Amino acid sequence: MTSSSLHRSRSGAIVLRAILTAALLAGAVVLAPEDPGVQASICQRHHSSDVCRVW
Repeated sequence: MTSSSLHRSRSGAIVLRAILTAALLAGAVVLAPEDPGVQASICQRHHSSDVCRVW
């Protein structure tokens, strides 16, 4: 393996890692509820309302 092909292999791995990281972050942003009411209903589905009272 030549040094130029090794360099391309490393840069390709870096690009792939960056793409995977961006995809995971985008998935978390899309799937995670931002509305406190949604989060409260999720909590109350599994726990009592006293446990879910944060404020």
